[in-house]
Parts: sequence; structure tokens; C-alpha cells
Amino acid sequence: MMLENKSAVVYGAAGPIGGAVAKAFAAAGATVHLAGRTAERLERVADEIRVNDGKAEIAVVDALDEASVDEHVATLDRIDISFNLIGHRQYFGKPLIDLSLVEVEEPVRNMLRTYYLTSRAAARRMVEQGSGVILTFGGYGDPAPNLGAFQAGFGAVEAMRRTLAAELGPHGIRVLTLQTNGIPESNPDTYPEDFRREVAEHTAAQTMLNRAATLSDVGAAAVFAASDLARSITGTALNITAGAVVN
Repeated sequence: MMLENKSAVVYGAAGPIGGAVAKAFAAAGATVHLAGRTAERLERVADEIRVNDGKAEIAVVDALDEASVDEHVATLDRIDISFNLIGHRQYFGKPLIDLSLVEVEEPVRNMLRTYYLTSRAAARRMVEQGSGVILTFGGYGDPAPNLGAFQAGFGAVEAMRRTLAAELGPHGIRVLTLQTNGIPESNPDTYPEDFRREVAEHTAAQTMLNRAATLSDVGAAAVFAASDLARSITGTALNITAGAVVN
């Protein structure tokens, strides 16, 4: 029980990756606070956790709204782990020069906004405690065409993560990224089957291990990163790209 007696907040917990991380945290002994916009979807994840004797609470939170984030955090006794993976609207399929200013600004603004709001709220509590772990997800890797401002948004978040790690380290708070090159398992069932298979094959072909990371891999890495086994790791990314990104 690597996270026994820990309290974790997962934003975007109703999504496939957020849900996988929340369930992994709970299986490792943490009390997990599932935050998102839709109570019904959060309850389904909470039920999966509880049926396995895990501890989960849900809260309807808009992770892009300052008051919503701060008000939710104020209701919690403590926060040991904060993980943010809410969904963002992206504009894929066109070169940057063919996008409008709004289409470029929106993803970067929202990605940076939510990471800042949730990290700030958690960090203020963690400073009082003298400990904590803030996790982000994705990294940005090598440039790829026609992804709009997707990678620029990740780059902005990574820059903030580095600064937070430097500022919060003296308070015993670690800040890390779980770096992937995509989790094909997380693609919605609403995508055409041929498209989902093509994405999975393409992702695997980019790796050294000839396979993509799975939801289970992400959950395991998140538990390790949040645990005392990783107590000397901060200000960096845990590379779970299966060799697609070489450090």
C-alpha cells in the first residue's frame, strides 16, 4: 500500500487516463477525490474504486474556474497528491499558419490556466503540510506537424512545472511530469475502428519496444511518482514513452 493514508485529488477523473490514475491511487491505499464536471461519470469511477474496497469521493469542479478549484480544495482536510488531466479542445489537421489566432491561443491558455489553478491551490496547502506531490501529464517531445498549438500548450505547462519545482522544493513538495507519446487505449470508442487501429499502430511503430504505453502503465508510473519511493525525484519527467522519446 504505497500511498496508504495519502489524500489525492484527480482532476478529469472521469476520463480514461484520469480514471486509470485514480483507480491506481486508490488501489495503492490513497483516498481519492475525483473532480470533474459531470457527477454521473465521476460516480461510475467511484463505484469501480469502492467495489474493490477503495476510498473515493466525488466533487463537481470546473478546473478552469478559479473559484471552483479553490472552493473544492478548501473542503479537504489535506492534499498529498494533485494530478490534472482534464480534456482540452484542440485544433488538429492544419498547419499553424492556417489557424486563426483564437485557435492557437485557446489551447495554450486553457492548458496553462488549469494547471496553474490546480497546482496553486494544492501547493498552498502542501506548503502548510511541508510535503506533497504535483503531477502533470504529457510532456511535448519532438515536434510534429498539424497538431496546432497542442505541443505549445504542453511546452508552456512544462516551463511552469520547472519553475514550480524550483520554488516548492524547499517546502518538501515535488513536481513531476508523466511523459508519454500517446495512450491509444484512451481513444474514445466513438472514433472509427480503422482510425483507432491506425493510431495504435503508428504510436507503437515510434517506440523502441514496439508497443505503446497502456493505461495500466500510466497508473503504475503515477503511483510510483507519488510515493516515497520517488522521494528524491523532482523537477523532471518520468519517461513512459516506451522509447519513443530518448533522453
